Amino acid sequence: MYHLEGSQEVLRNSAVLSHPYLEGEGAVTQQSLRAAYLKLLVALAPAGAYADYLRTRISGDRVDGPPVTLYTDTSPEIDVLGAVFGHADTDRPATPAWQLDRCREGAAFIAERDAELATLMSLLTHTVFTMSAAWAGSMSERNAIGATLIVPDEHWHTNDVAEAYLHEFTHTALFLDERAKGHFQAGADQVLLRSAIRKDERTLPAVVHSLLVATEILTWRHQHGLEAGLEYRLHGSTQSMLDRATESYDALTTLPTWQEDIVKDRMFQLVESAGKRLAAL
Repeated sequence: MYHLEGSQEVLRNSAVLSHPYLEGEGAVTQQSLRAAYLKLLVALAPAGAYADYLRTRISGDRVDGPPVTLYTDTSPEIDVLGAVFGHADTDRPATPAWQLDRCREGAAFIAERDAELATLMSLLTHTVFTMSAAWAGSMSERNAIGATLIVPDEHWHTNDVAEAYLHEFTHTALFLDERAKGHFQAGADQVLLRSAIRKDERTLPAVVHSLLVATEILTWRHQHGLEAGLEYRLHGSTQSMLDRATESYDALTTLPTWQEDIVKDRMFQLVESAGKRLAAL
C-alpha cells in the first residue's frame, strides 16, 4: 500500500474512517487524527479487555514519540494482547533481552531509511509487542487493527525484523483500505490458491494480501539498495520472492470472472498495480 499508493492514500483512508470521531473544529492535526483513529478502533474492537486496553491508549497518547510502543511479558498488557492474537498462555518463559533489542533495531532500521514511512507507521500502529514463543514470525489481526506481534528468531538480521514491521504494516493499511472501499465479493474466501509468502495453499483474500505484502517488501529492497549483499531469513531471497509473487499474480488474474465475480474494483486496481510493479523490478 505505502509503496504502491503513497503515504497520502494510506493517510486518506484513516482520515475518512476516523472523521466521525474527530473532536472540535479547525484544521486536523496528526494528534487529533490519532485520537480519532484510536476511538475508531475502539468502536471496531470486540467488547472486552482489548477494547478497554485501547481506551487507555487514547489517554495521554502521543504520535510524536517512538515509532512503536513495545510490550514484553513484564508488561500487564501482554496477556490482553496475547489473547487477541491467540497466544494467551501466561506460563511462557521470560522474553530474552536480545528479542526486545532486535525489535527496537528493526524499527530504527526503517526510520533511518524512510522517515515518511516511519511516521506513518507511528500514526497507524498503536502497539507492537513481543513474547517468548516456540515459533518465529509476525502477526496482525483484522479484529485488532494497529496492533502487531513480532517474534524475532535468534538468527534473524536487523533487516529481517524491519521487513516484519513492513509486512504487518501492509496488512494494517489493507485492513483500513478494505473498510473504506471494499475489496472482495461474497464467496472470495472459498477460492484456494498458493500464497506468495507462506508458499502453501490459502484462501484468495489471504493470497491477495500475500501478493501485496511481497510487492511492498520487494519495492522496499529495490528502493533502498537492499536486494543483494544481505542474507534474508524471514522472507527469503529477492529472486525467490519475486518468482513466488509473480506466480501468485498470474494465478489470480487468470481465474475465470476474476474481475467480475471475485474482487471489487478497488482490489482489482491494487492487484494490477502490483503486477506492473513486479514486472518493472
